[in-house]
Amino acid sequence: MIDTFKAYLDKTNLSENSKFAYLFALRQFIEQYGSVTKKNLTAYKVWLVDHFKPQTVNLRLRGMNCYLESVGKEKWKLSFVKVQQKPFLENVISEADYLYFKKRLKEDGELFWYFVVRFLAATGARVS
Repeated sequence: MIDTFKAYLDKTNLSENSKFAYLFALRQFIEQYGSVTKKNLTAYKVWLVDHFKPQTVNLRLRGMNCYLESVGKEKWKLSFVKVQQKPFLENVISEADYLYFKKRLKEDGELFWYFVVRFLAATGARVS
């Protein structure tokens, strides 16, 4: 099963990393579920979602879908998981925190840092 899939992948125009990842997904599936059935594929997807990040899940599902194409079972293809992006930035302080920070720096006589903070906020510059 794995050898025929490897031969199929060698005929494609995929990178070596993609081939390795797809073979890994098939090996992982076989170790856990043995045979390829619709029920086992669904169980594998659920297991992936419970244990991995969405990008990893989608990569493994892509590998399994490629295997299903190689054996002529395109109807069994699994749908991918949607990757939701956060609508906000976690590392940005609020306006109230910025005003408080600026006020405290001025009151404490830290004028250099006061102007640094004002400059960063006014110009939108970020420290990486």
